[in-house]
Amino acid sequence: MRSAAAILLGAYAAALAGSRLAPSSRAVYLRRARGYLTWIAAAVAGGRLAEEPLADMTAAVRAARAYHRALTGRCTPRTADGVRAAVEDFHTRLGPGGTGIPRGPAPQPLATQSL
Repeated sequence: MRSAAAILLGAYAAALAGSRLAPSSRAVYLRRARGYLTWIAAAVAGGRLAEEPLADMTAAVRAARAYHRALTGRCTPRTADGVRAAVEDFHTRLGPGGTGIPRGPAPQPLATQSL
């Protein structure tokens, strides 16, 4: 029997396939959703999240916020915001709706190199 995470990931892949996102963006979002679902499984196994963190919107928002907090200390703000966007898209496309996690402050532009 397939795991709930595998079923959700398959449903998300199908939803992304019909989206207007560029193929490269679809691949990145799918990879980030896989990481999110893997983190959820580990957090449930470790007792850090409720048994069914995606069962309802309140639990899903808690799970998404906890994941975002976990990433914030390990990733650059730009990467954490990219993951946040993918998690937001995952929840929006699969039903319960967006998580409402606010974007971080706008990143500083990359320095231009003088030639």
